[in-house]
Amino acid sequence: MTPKVTWAEKLKRWQKGQNEATARALMSPPAKTTLLQSIPFPGVVIIMGSRGSGKTGLAHEIMSQLHNRRRLGGALLLPTVPRGKSRILPSWVKVVMSISQLPKRSVCIIDEAAQVAHARRSQSATAVQLDNLVSISRHRQQLILFISHHSRKLDLNLIHDSDRILWKQPTEAHALFERDELQLFTRKALEFFAGIKGEKARQKATYIMDLHHLQFTWFNNSLPSWWSETISHGF
Repeated sequence: MTPKVTWAEKLKRWQKGQNEATARALMSPPAKTTLLQSIPFPGVVIIMGSRGSGKTGLAHEIMSQLHNRRRLGGALLLPTVPRGKSRILPSWVKVVMSISQLPKRSVCIIDEAAQVAHARRSQSATAVQLDNLVSISRHRQQLILFISHHSRKLDLNLIHDSDRILWKQPTEAHALFERDELQLFTRKALEFFAGIKGEKARQKATYIMDLHHLQFTWFNNSLPSWWSETISHGF
């Protein structure tokens, strides 16, 4: 007579299967893809990495490619606008000073995201407004790109609501002091970049985590036609 399997044993088997699936996703080499195949629209994406690693340039390239492919608008959220800087951007890119001004059917870049999505200010009026923005971004046909060095300062709800996390060369410190929820994944991103030979090749590479399916991919990105050192240091 076959012994009856208890519910506790079934639970252990299920948990083992879940652990195996997670381990397989983590340990398998990331598949190479393209920017347009990787970025959801509409959606919410977090871009992280060390200073000067190309996070903002990547965000502008995403905005450029989606404008060319889908004729989407573009917007930068800047609480203070550097004098004359907005004129060096394409005419279809708006510079706005508040969350409520971010246009529909557009790629919206929020640089230094911790300023508006700080973990310690999760109940502030700005944080509530940001939460509403993320919640209705699909209905408003928006791709929201949040840029931050790491996720430690970001509101955890923002991470939970994200569709993708993109890394541009995280540091050892990022992996060591990252949020517990993302520490293992940041470590894998660090290992990925360590395996790329040459600084130029590392600067072009982007490592992606799909939070819906727990899949890891990567692509090489260029910079948009309007990119310059002036824009890099001015925004």
